[in-house]
Amino acid sequence: MRWLKEPLVHFLVLGAVIFALYSAIGPGGPAEDEIVVTRGKQESLLAAFDRTWSRPPTPEEYQVIVQEWIREEIAFREGVAMGLNEDDTIIRRRLRQKLEVLAEDIVSLGEPTEEILQSFLEDNQDDYLREPVFTVRQIYFSTDRRGASAIEDAAATRAALRANPETDPNTLGDPISLPQRLVRERAGAIDGLFGQGFTTALAEAPAGEWSEPVRSGYGVHLVLVEEFLPGGPLTLAEAGDEVRRDWNNQRRLQTIDTLYEKLAEQYTITIEPLAPESGEGP
Repeated sequence: MRWLKEPLVHFLVLGAVIFALYSAIGPGGPAEDEIVVTRGKQESLLAAFDRTWSRPPTPEEYQVIVQEWIREEIAFREGVAMGLNEDDTIIRRRLRQKLEVLAEDIVSLGEPTEEILQSFLEDNQDDYLREPVFTVRQIYFSTDRRGASAIEDAAATRAALRANPETDPNTLGDPISLPQRLVRERAGAIDGLFGQGFTTALAEAPAGEWSEPVRSGYGVHLVLVEEFLPGGPLTLAEAGDEVRRDWNNQRRLQTIDTLYEKLAEQYTITIEPLAPESGEGP
């Protein structure tokens, strides 16, 4: 099914979309084919942004605001031409939503094949990774209580445990609200408890024996890694539902973007300068 990825197929599908939309519109298209983003409209958009964010937009945000309004205007005119506003007191954004939903219904390539999803997974592999998982024990030594001797005390306790492995670790160290044992816990969750980077030390610790003292955001710890399942790329079998959802969302966004690009070609779009003397936006 590689033909689904071919540019020619996408072009033909897009042509079918535009044809279907204009068939829905019928002969009575928009009376005006020019969109002018007046200074007054831009000032209104800028004021709305400032009210919302308590600051003026950056130049990049300003361009997005203007382009979003142009999309709204296109959606409004095309929606009215299709009669989507009949017997409805809906605002411009609702008309835009209707137009986009109609486009999504028309543009449907059906369910993606496994080959397409596999290709999407490979192209975006960094988004689909399995976290490392640990089963680990820890003994805590408070730097608030012990000061600089916390490291020395932890090292001495490690030596004692190696000499007497039957010692109950729960009787050692200082009290802390964190669990003394975590079973098959994700690295992100452990870092959330002990501080960012704590699992880096766990991954380097020798399996099955108490480690050298490890620092955390709380103090010093001895850790015993009972089990370590390293992370890695997820397969399609493991991440299939998430990959399918992301693929569908990407295709939907691409469809909407391409639709507006093609519809915008039917208009002469003018963006008036906010300041006549500069000829530029903010």
